Amino acid sequence: MEPLRNLRTNFVVLPDLPLEDVLEIFQFIGISQPEILQLVDMSKAMKDGMVDCLKIFDWICDTSGDQADNSSNQDQISPTSQWLEKDEIFEFQFPAELAINVQAMPEELLTQLAGSGCQIPEVEDRAIELKQLLFVLACIRCGFQTTFSSASGRCLQHSWSDQQGRALTPEEVNLYHLVDLLVKPATAARECSFVELMAEGPQPCKWFVSHWWGEPVCDFTACLRQHSKDRNLRKATLYYWVCAYANNQWNVRGEIGEDPSDSSFRRAMRKASGTVSIVDKSAVCYTRIWCIYETYISTLEQASHTHGERYLFDIYTNENPDAREAVGITDGLAAIDGTGPKQARRKRHREWRFPFELIQKALDIRVEKAFASQEEDRRMILNSIAGLEELTLPPAEVHEGYNLLNNVLHGRFSAASFAKASATPGVDLARHAEALSFSLLESLTIHFGGDCLEKLMDKAVVILAENLPETLTDLFLGFQSCRKLTDMSAVALGGALHRLKKLKRLEIRLSSGPDISDEGVYALAQGLRSCAHVLEWLSLDFMGNKGKKKISEEGCSALAASLEQMQQLQKVHISMASGSKSLRNALAKLGIQPLHLEDDS
Repeated sequence: MEPLRNLRTNFVVLPDLPLEDVLEIFQFIGISQPEILQLVDMSKAMKDGMVDCLKIFDWICDTSGDQADNSSNQDQISPTSQWLEKDEIFEFQFPAELAINVQAMPEELLTQLAGSGCQIPEVEDRAIELKQLLFVLACIRCGFQTTFSSASGRCLQHSWSDQQGRALTPEEVNLYHLVDLLVKPATAARECSFVELMAEGPQPCKWFVSHWWGEPVCDFTACLRQHSKDRNLRKATLYYWVCAYANNQWNVRGEIGEDPSDSSFRRAMRKASGTVSIVDKSAVCYTRIWCIYETYISTLEQASHTHGERYLFDIYTNENPDAREAVGITDGLAAIDGTGPKQARRKRHREWRFPFELIQKALDIRVEKAFASQEEDRRMILNSIAGLEELTLPPAEVHEGYNLLNNVLHGRFSAASFAKASATPGVDLARHAEALSFSLLESLTIHFGGDCLEKLMDKAVVILAENLPETLTDLFLGFQSCRKLTDMSAVALGGALHRLKKLKRLEIRLSSGPDISDEGVYALAQGLRSCAHVLEWLSLDFMGNKGKKKISEEGCSALAASLEQMQQLQKVHISMASGSKSLRNALAKLGIQPLHLEDDS
């Protein structure tokens, strides 16, 4: 029974995994879902939504051992599950003779485990599937386990070390290590990309991944797992293009080429729906020139998808010590935010966990200070960002193209953190606001909740209003239940609307807390006239105003007069404490049914 008892140390990839990930890994190596679920249930390995893999294997060993002791054949393995009948360990886990000097892992090993392999001529079609990334994690863990060799009949110890000979832990392994220790040894016989070793055919890029190779692979994978959940990606869209696995590491320069616009990176991004930028704990990724180039393409050059859809730029990290999961800042709302009036609140709850210290570091990033392993890469990328045709020239130290990209990147982080910054003592809110003003954002959603309910002051809203980017076409601001706000905030927002001449969709919630009167409503009404020729969707919520001031028919009439000028308006939703005849008449003139006007009287 010794081979079976060593099974537990040979297979265990991670001690605790969500059930869905356990299903993915086990099914990937040929075990059916009913068998896995039965085994999890019988071994009582599930706790708080996580599966204890060690417990599963201890249960298998104990059960098989008890039954084997009653058998005349001490080497018999009792069929606690059908897949254990085939070849002791081989069918269930990595083959026994994986006995596993992973540093010399033959191509045949990965072929057996991950498919027959194939040739994929187009590098942009070499994205890696999420379950294949989980298999990479398995290989990493395998490099640090005690394994049993059925051929030699003894346990073998093996571990990985870096180029300086320092022993590595699984949690330390990054892509620099992995390419040397797994990717190149595994692909040496064919001199192909790692994806071609695992795939059965083309795997077109759905999401491009921008990252620093120094990020631990386990953190990297955690970010993509969380991204796939947040975006609710289906199997057909679960392909992530990762350069280390997609590029042929035996011909990297040939894959990249001499012009960034024709590089493998750029070709993959042309096929992608968006980019996932993975940020390490020190934001080193934004000091690397290729990450800078990928950000430039994602946020500036690739303005729209080939099918007319907006190209997305999501930012994820696994560096929050207080969270069990990775956390991301998504470009707009994500599927996990659901639908209905609480979408923005869910987005705030989700993104609030993004480490604020990391955002502060990101605001210090300067494109022109980025470096590269190859100086020629830095030169050609900075010249590309500067819009030069001759890419081999020494790059300028200062250029407006650099400033533009700095502003866009800083603005993404500022937009996601402005609510938190406004409620955090000692934070330079003006700095966040300035970053927002130059961001070139077209869509902005900020929901003020949590600490903001008591700490958000008019001054912060004034700073925000003065720095809203003029590029906005879609704006949501949620101030409901923020008890310290007054007409000053509404007046500032009304003033900002005079500048937002591209705005097509606007929602402002000032209900159940802010003390708003005719003065605030009048300012907003005046501001709306500036975008009357483009605004298509409007929602204003003044419901539940408990302050001393009230909104009278005079304020409603001012708002009604502005509504009557909005010939592009298709939908209106206005909530306030009392009905208004003038507002109902204005909506009727626009052909919008009165039911779009609500009151709580």
